[in-house]
Parts: sequence; structure tokens; C-alpha cells
Amino acid sequence: MDRLDSLRVFQAIVDAGSLVGAAARLDLSSAMVSKHLAALEKHLGCRLIQRTTRRMTLTEAGEEYHRRVALILAQLEEADAMAQQQSVSVGGRLRIAAPLSFGMRFLGQWLAALHASHPQLDIELVLSDEQVDLVEAGFDLALRISTQPLAGHLVARPLGQLAMHVCAAPSYLAAHGTPRTLAELTGHACLRYSQQQPHSSWLFGHGSQLRQVTVHGPLTANNGDVLVDAAIAGMGIAYQPDFLVNAALADGRLQALTLDVAPQYAGIYAVYPARRYLPQKVQLTLQLLQQQLASLCRHTGILPESPATPAQHST
Repeated sequence: MDRLDSLRVFQAIVDAGSLVGAAARLDLSSAMVSKHLAALEKHLGCRLIQRTTRRMTLTEAGEEYHRRVALILAQLEEADAMAQQQSVSVGGRLRIAAPLSFGMRFLGQWLAALHASHPQLDIELVLSDEQVDLVEAGFDLALRISTQPLAGHLVARPLGQLAMHVCAAPSYLAAHGTPRTLAELTGHACLRYSQQQPHSSWLFGHGSQLRQVTVHGPLTANNGDVLVDAAIAGMGIAYQPDFLVNAALADGRLQALTLDVAPQYAGIYAVYPARRYLPQKVQLTLQLLQQQLASLCRHTGILPESPATPAQHST
């Protein structure tokens, strides 16, 4: 079997959540979808998906393989589209949605560079931590940050990953002690992000080592900067991405906590309505985002090739 076709089938299985769903999406028989999956697993020498009569789940190897396959297929589609549209001028309105804190830190400079190369573009950026309906609101593209691979009818292209940190101010730790385990977090004031569902649960580890802890605290907010500021002021413990806390960790206003399991990684995704016939203005924006995120790896903890597997926390 053609290996590239098998990769596309594997991607469709994960997107649809079942072999039957993938068969319907690809207009293939369920038997053929099963053969493609079996061929991939035989080639790799490991099981990618655990299947029972009632559910399907990715193995730890399958989660990591899917993350890389999704990126490869997205880059292949981008290369195809760019080759097909080289003669098309880039202009018109480009409407983008992005998380507030991330957008304020990075997108002004990045979009200025995009406009300098393509001055006919009219760019509209909307910053909000709410997950807007792209189609209904007329967005060409959205950036989303989540510790869980995004599901649904939209295309979610992984661009990179952010290290997550559990941290608190030295003043808080001096007054309340330093937790060393997940279990000990339940007795501390934890500052929770309301856009994460459920916001009372924090997830750690990945794959078969995934662990969850229920936390409580005096503050829940829909913006990470607010939670970080509250943590710096000694209000409690924050669990936030690197770009929000790295400056405070570097100058000692916050202290990273070492627990009995590693923190999650948060994936950065470009989300858009459809794979086919993607406008060149969107293709160019995706290319710029990929380049800029790669250039930030050393400075913000964004790790495009990190082996960590996402779970649930979105911005």
C-alpha cells in the first residue's frame, strides 16, 4: 500500500474518532481503512490505536506519531498550494482571531512583517480568549493554544508547543509551604483559568502517565496575564505557559515548582475552515507563523518537535 495514502487514512481515523467515520470521510470501505491502519502498524512494528467494540484510543506511540503526521501532511498541503498559486497576487482582507496575551506580545510585529511583504493585504486582528466560530464570524484563520489536540469540523494545524510551568511567588511559598506532589496541590490556593474546561482540574504528564488533580483557589479568570500577576502578588499557585511566566521566573518574582510528575505542554494550532483551496493569503500567514514560532524556540520555550503529548488546557 502507498505509505502516504496510509498516513492520510490514519489522520482521518484520528479526526473522525473511528474507522467507520474515516471511511465515510474518504469514501473508502471500512475494510480498506482497516487495511491501511494494519499496514502502518506492521511497518512501524507497534500498535497505534487500541480498539474495542465501544471505543478507540491512541496509544502513547500513536499520539506522538499522529502529532508528527499531522504536521507533515499540513506542510505537504501547503507546498502543493503554494506551487499552484505562485502567479496569484496576494491582497484583500485577512481576518485573524488569536488569544489576547499571546497576540499582544507577538502578533503586532509578525503581522507588520507580513504586510511589508504584501502591502495589498488589509489585515484585521481580533484578540480574545473566547473561541469564536470562524465560519459564522467570517475569520480566515485563528490561533489557539491548547494542551489537547483540537477536534471538530475545523482544520487544526500544529505549529509548535509551549512549556507549561507550575509556579508561585516566594512570599506565598514562605507562608504556605512548597508542594512537592500533585496530591499536595489540593491543599493550596490554585489560580485557575476559566477557558479551560473543567477549570478545576489540572492535567500533568502524557500518554499512559497522564494524571489529573482537582484544585481549588480564590481566583478564576479568563486571562492568563491576570493569573500570573495575582501569583506574583502572592495570591496562590499558577499553572501557565512559558511565554506568560518566563520573565517572572528569570527575575525571581515567581519560583517554578518541581512535582512528582512533569507538567503538560500546550500546543499552538492554526485553525481554519477547510483544507482544500486555501487562499494564498492564508498560506502565507501560516508560513510566517511557522517561521516566527521556530525563531522563538530559544526564548519562550516553544518546542515544535517536543515529544510531550498534549492534554486539556486552552487559551
